[in-house]
Amino acid sequence: MPEVCEQALHNQSGGHSQWTANAPAWMRQFTGDFWRFFAAAFFFDFGFGLFFFLFNLYLTDLHFNERIIGQILASLTLGNVVGTIPAMILVRRCGFRRPLLISFLVAPLICALRLFTLWTPAQIGLAFLTGLALCFWPICFSPAVAKFTNEHNRASGFSIVFATGIGMGSLAGLAGGYLPQLLQFRGSELPLVGGIRAVLLCSCGAVMLGAWPLARLAQDAEPARIAGGIRLFHPFLKRFLPPFILWNVVTGSFSIFGAVYLQKALGLPLSQVGTIFSFSQLLQFAAVLSTPFLYRRLGTIKGVSLAQAMTAAFLLLLFFTKVVPLSVAYFLAFNGAQWLCSPGIYRYLMEHIPEDERSTASAVQNISGALCQAGTAALTGSCIVQFGYPAVIAGNAVIALLAALLFLDLPRWSGANATHRSAAPVS
Repeated sequence: MPEVCEQALHNQSGGHSQWTANAPAWMRQFTGDFWRFFAAAFFFDFGFGLFFFLFNLYLTDLHFNERIIGQILASLTLGNVVGTIPAMILVRRCGFRRPLLISFLVAPLICALRLFTLWTPAQIGLAFLTGLALCFWPICFSPAVAKFTNEHNRASGFSIVFATGIGMGSLAGLAGGYLPQLLQFRGSELPLVGGIRAVLLCSCGAVMLGAWPLARLAQDAEPARIAGGIRLFHPFLKRFLPPFILWNVVTGSFSIFGAVYLQKALGLPLSQVGTIFSFSQLLQFAAVLSTPFLYRRLGTIKGVSLAQAMTAAFLLLLFFTKVVPLSVAYFLAFNGAQWLCSPGIYRYLMEHIPEDERSTASAVQNISGALCQAGTAALTGSCIVQFGYPAVIAGNAVIALLAALLFLDLPRWSGANATHRSAAPVS
């Protein structure tokens, strides 16, 4: 690693010099707190990846249709929205370590309760509470990664954390595809839905394991407290949010019904759905790891826009094909292409916002995306029931192209008007 990078990191965290001396060279560019946060994210991504992969199928096996599932997903997202402003204030006052423990300890308990409460209004209410408990994670995620990295390793830090999350999603897909059936075979009196419930309970326990490394984050890793008023809306967000919201329509529409689409529309068994889901996660893993090279080659925003255009292209191919193997191939390519965008989008925002305003900007970003996805989830569920999956897929393709065009125009405005810019070039 470059000497200047190692020296900066040594000065940033002298308390773990012995750790850096014994660690491999590629790990020494990151602080001990980065790896503790990485470990917490590891358990969080695996546990909730497994839960949300199987939970919609669990509801489907209990005869909930897509309209009701969409309402439940919308309720979860609305809970996330309602909790965002109070959560943002709490994070500004207390730092992110203690508030994040709520997401790691309370949210899994609520999710476990959802497995045994099958009355539809109760499901909607518990989904809302789940969203409340989870709202700290999207607020704290980007500022935490930015806090534990510097201008030399920030792009790699975001890519590593995103890629690991996707890798855990891949493992969650494999576990979700096969473990319920293994449990069913071990006890013939247990129906498949009972095996799914057992795996979902294990996923809640996995999330809670992440509280241990999170609790060990150093106190001085918490964000600085700001004296005086809090500016809720940084000027850069005025141009950043419109394309971001449009992109959230794409990521919050057809994507969240992917497992149901594979099982119901294409007629694939659960084991194959799990395998496909895992393979899609591996493609996403490779895509995210390739983003630093893509962004260095094209620039952040051009790379993001290209990835969004590719996403639209694969959606259109999926719309036109009627052959199941080709549909699976285009579905996999669509999932890989859309994940080329995420590290660039989040990094671009963080590098145009001052450090003391990042948690606030992240909260506003989360509210905007969550409100969009709440309406999108409910509307998508109704559209699938009424018009079928092809209409939803075609609509997603059009919106993805529009988002790509708006993102492509973003650097022209931000170059003249942004009030804060990192020393590192980002576009």
